[in-house]
Amino acid sequence: MAISRKQIKAILKEELIRIKEASITRGFQKAIEAYQDIQLKQQQLRKAFVAEKNPKTKEKLKQQLIKMHKVVQKAESEFQRVLRDEPIDLDEKLVFYFDKNKDKIMRFDTDKKKNKKFNK
Repeated sequence: MAISRKQIKAILKEELIRIKEASITRGFQKAIEAYQDIQLKQQQLRKAFVAEKNPKTKEKLKQQLIKMHKVVQKAESEFQRVLRDEPIDLDEKLVFYFDKNKDKIMRFDTDKKKNKKFNK
């Protein structure tokens, strides 16, 4: 039984799609790194602002923090944009929901073998 070129191309295409979905895209990686760098700079400015005793220097740091906040907002919006475009691999056996009573996100496993509620 010989495999035709069309079948080989289809198999390769499917495998490439799986690999692409499994890995973090380059744009997403860059967005993460940029966002982390900007947050680190903002954190360092905040520490310097809190530690500063001189009112004039503190005012300068305050102005820098205000400018930095705008940069952080831009980086955050870019990160959110890239995050929306990132391919998602959904695990159909897991369901996540927000429990208002516990005020946290809960995980429900629909696989009957692993779920304790089904194994009573």
